[in-house]
Amino acid sequence: MDSNLINNASQDSNKMLNYKMKILLDIGQTLMENGADCTRIVRDMRRAAAHLRIPAKDIQSHVTYTTLMLCVSDGERSFTQFRKCLKHAVNLAVLAAVSKLTWRVLRGNTPIHAIERAVNRIRERPLCYPVWVIALGAAVGSGGSCKLFGGSWFEALVATIAALFGFIAHRTSTKYEFNPYACAMITGFVATLAAWAIPAALGLPTMWYALVACTIFLMPGFPSINAASDLLNRFTTSGMTRAMDTILIIGGMTFGIAFAILVAGIHNISDVHIQPTDTYLNQAIAAILAAGGFSIMFNTPKKLLAIVAFEGIVTMLIRNVIMLEFGLPQAIGSFVAAAVVGIAALKIIHIVHTPNTLLIIPPVIPLIPCVLLYRLLFAVLHIQTISVEELLEALRFGVDGVTIILAVVVGVSIPNIFIQRRMEAQQQREINSIIAQRSIEG
Repeated sequence: MDSNLINNASQDSNKMLNYKMKILLDIGQTLMENGADCTRIVRDMRRAAAHLRIPAKDIQSHVTYTTLMLCVSDGERSFTQFRKCLKHAVNLAVLAAVSKLTWRVLRGNTPIHAIERAVNRIRERPLCYPVWVIALGAAVGSGGSCKLFGGSWFEALVATIAALFGFIAHRTSTKYEFNPYACAMITGFVATLAAWAIPAALGLPTMWYALVACTIFLMPGFPSINAASDLLNRFTTSGMTRAMDTILIIGGMTFGIAFAILVAGIHNISDVHIQPTDTYLNQAIAAILAAGGFSIMFNTPKKLLAIVAFEGIVTMLIRNVIMLEFGLPQAIGSFVAAAVVGIAALKIIHIVHTPNTLLIIPPVIPLIPCVLLYRLLFAVLHIQTISVEELLEALRFGVDGVTIILAVVVGVSIPNIFIQRRMEAQQQREINSIIAQRSIEG
């Protein structure tokens, strides 16, 4: 089909206009089901709509976590389509491919059928890594996080093995289409029990850091950060749904961990401290393992792994310097580290031509303070036997943990808070320039 046949929406037949809307919803669904926030979904759909000659003033979109709705009205006709999005995962390679596609079709004046075929190819493309590499990435990421929390390298190895068992359990339960929150519960139980059983089988004492780090690959980093992004950009319904989904995942995981604690008969966790006490070199190596491992788990394109690993080093060094050298709270250190990564990504994305999501979330996942949340969990499970002072201390740990999580989320959201509008205006000027040039040539 010749590109010149892409007419203005007002000149389209009803069938053609509905076909254009279908392509836009295909793009939106692909993004939603692979971990994009609502701002990116709307932006990429509008970019494609500009190429399909649908004026911005004639198109309205409504995006929620499970439904996309699109309405096109030119004053004489009005069409509405909606699309359900029931599968939710994280595939960063797909987000990058869709972003590049929408710019490529706009700049290249791509025929409409070629766009549909390209979207279908992206949706069906294989993962960048084989399954065993993804499993190893999740396990190594958890092991690296164990070292960052203050554990030894042997504890990191135990956490890696336990996380591998947990990942296998998660993949198996997902394969049989269990409820996603039940999958989180099963995974938390298997990983935690493995982290307790491995040293017990070797005649060693309980390795607390392995216990608290073996499930970190389950922590819903993407849903929580996307929830904050949606709320900040006034996609309130989607943001609240993502936040509730995050809470339910953590709840399922917590229930599984709690059950494993009761089965294993674990009695004490008061000696576990999250503040790193190791050398900066060891912390840098652990940061590479954590950021690189989680990047593989999220299917980050191979060419970006080195950049993400370096960002992981920078993130951890900033946090540790602020904590250890300046004596400031961990929440402040985590906020500054996440903010630096978020702001730096705005420059890097123009060099590597990729969405900033790929560069800001994998490096900050290890900042999530599982140890503090685990202490609170332990106190709740033993609330009938602990003293009031121990309960209050556990509550303080829980508040600190939630504060750190909020600090990380707000830190990586700095670009959305302060300069997102300016970036969108700049992109819109470029789109308008392309469309104006095309009108002159046509």
